[in-house]
Amino acid sequence: MIKILIAEDEEPISNLLKKNLIKAGYQCCCAFDGEEAAEYMSSEKFDLILLDIMLPKINGYELLEYAKTIDVPVIFLTALGTLDNKVTGLKMGVDDYITKPFEIIELLARVEAVLRRYHKAEKIIKILDIEVDVQARTVIQNGREVKLTM
Repeated sequence: MIKILIAEDEEPISNLLKKNLIKAGYQCCCAFDGEEAAEYMSSEKFDLILLDIMLPKINGYELLEYAKTIDVPVIFLTALGTLDNKVTGLKMGVDDYITKPFEIIELLARVEAVLRRYHKAEKIIKILDIEVDVQARTVIQNGREVKLTM
């Protein structure tokens, strides 16, 4: 399952993001300041980070630098919507830049686009009671692995 870190200090926004991302099939963790986000980033593996720039303790720009060293794509979610802010973030290497307020449907589309670009899209196909894991080359039916033979 795709795992996303939400680094957002405004709890209502963080909860809204988490609720909608889980509904869309993603696993999520929330960090409410930059220090907590850095701890998550160093101890767990994430496929994507949604990152507010104006976080307490460690800001989003600093966390972006760290995310680049561990090869995790980042989408900035921020109230800093000037052209200068966007250009700064993009030049620093952020994968996408979304300004608040935003629509959840647009956020989900941008999340999917970044994951596709990094080839991190889900590789599990589900049809009724059958799950095919393309990457692991396994088939599960009714919770039991189906042995594949040639």
